[in-house]
Amino acid sequence: MAQNGLTPISYPRHGHRFWRRFTSYEFARNVTDCPVVETEILQIAAALPIAFRSVAEGHEPVAILSLIPESSTPFVSGDGAWLAPYVPSALRCPPFHVSRVKACENEPKTQLQLLVDETLGLLTDDPTDEAFFDPTGELTPELQKILAFFQARTVAADETFELCRIIDGMKLFTPLTRHLGMEYPPGLLGINSRALRDLPQAQKAVLTNSEALRLIHAHQVSLSHTAWLMRAQQQARQHSPHPKSGELSDVSGFLDAMASAQQTEEMFAFHEPERFHADV
Repeated sequence: MAQNGLTPISYPRHGHRFWRRFTSYEFARNVTDCPVVETEILQIAAALPIAFRSVAEGHEPVAILSLIPESSTPFVSGDGAWLAPYVPSALRCPPFHVSRVKACENEPKTQLQLLVDETLGLLTDDPTDEAFFDPTGELTPELQKILAFFQARTVAADETFELCRIIDGMKLFTPLTRHLGMEYPPGLLGINSRALRDLPQAQKAVLTNSEALRLIHAHQVSLSHTAWLMRAQQQARQHSPHPKSGELSDVSGFLDAMASAQQTEEMFAFHEPERFHADV
């Protein structure tokens, strides 16, 4: 059953249909935040503020794309280009998504079901586009790559939830309402720095050994982007609803500088996000 345009991919429904790769990030224009995983946290922290949010599974880190209600993110230009030097893995695979379904009715174990968003205009009847299934009724190699992307990201997301459970168990989460004089949208969480400082040494060792401390530090450093993000959104609203790439000198100049700085990330030998890459 389709929900919000998301439909499970099946041969009866999609066996004779086709899909095309997205060429615009227009779908992300009004996204206020998106979940991120620990293996991409350094790249995210170099470009976007990171906060935490409570969800059904526990807590997860999110990249903040907009601070002003009902205002589009400055990271998507008027012509649909992504302006930040790094694309969060959650935004890389439209029109596809996944959901967890039980492998069998009486078993708790789940598996991933590939979904397609039929509202994005990327499904076609044109045989020159990408097929969903091969002649034997199996997913095509391209869709298998996309499913593998989601499988890897799901593993990383589960590991990130575990890190957040460690942080939550030490009572370190606190409402994030303001930083550097800037207000945050409701529902976001940050780290209580005083509680972190006062932790017993044994608990600090747990944070360090589990990589949870890196997640905390990335969040704390990333909040330095808050003032710029607010300024960029205010500047964009003064010029036009959706300025094109390079139209705002302050915005594009800062993003160019971040992109240049991001190239130095190689010195940290941090390559895990590449495993999530899908050419879609």
